[in-house]
Amino acid sequence: MCKLIRSLRGAVSDAMTNALRGALGITLGIALALSFVTTAAVAQDDHPAQLKVMGVVNSMLQLYQEEGDRLTSDPEFLQSKIDELIVPNIDFESMTKLAVSKHWRQADANQRKDLVKEFTQLLLGTYTDALVEYGGDSGEENVTFEAFRADRRDDRAVVRSNFKQATSSDVPVWYKLANLDGDSWRIYDIVVDDSSLVTLYRSGFASEIEKGGIDGLINLMKKRNGNS
Repeated sequence: MCKLIRSLRGAVSDAMTNALRGALGITLGIALALSFVTTAAVAQDDHPAQLKVMGVVNSMLQLYQEEGDRLTSDPEFLQSKIDELIVPNIDFESMTKLAVSKHWRQADANQRKDLVKEFTQLLLGTYTDALVEYGGDSGEENVTFEAFRADRRDDRAVVRSNFKQATSSDVPVWYKLANLDGDSWRIYDIVVDDSSLVTLYRSGFASEIEKGGIDGLINLMKKRNGNS
């Protein structure tokens, strides 16, 4: 895990605030539990949210076993697989709303569109950089899933897993999912060792909005994404 954290933090622009750096670090939760596993021991459960996350984990595991070298050497191939396996399972709009928090109500339609676009690119870009830098060197690590526990709301679910490491203590990785359209479950937050991705971004985003308004945050993300 230390190697992943170092590689992820090394990719962060100096223009980011310390709070944003911490949030980017927690993005490793996606890479940890969706990619770098040697085995994926699972508790049997047929809840669709649990099956969704387990399916993505197993798909990424199989992909790395079969195409590991190509994933780290062929950026277009890596991007195509992220678009195929990861993007459809993430609710980027909900993540953006939660990260921007109360300021979302202040944003106009164009600003909201830009916030979602840039935040999506920021997350996926950081995730891609981590995959390439880390190179899939998982050693004796693996992921296990806990038995599913129903949420108080039928349209919400938490899928709990543990990233088991050979040389240090286990790291809990929880996925929070919502079924907003009644048709499919998508992830809107990832919690790694009690640190929420959305919450950490919220702190950094609030700081940037206080300094430069919503457009200031958009411009900062554009700069980080190479779109300015």
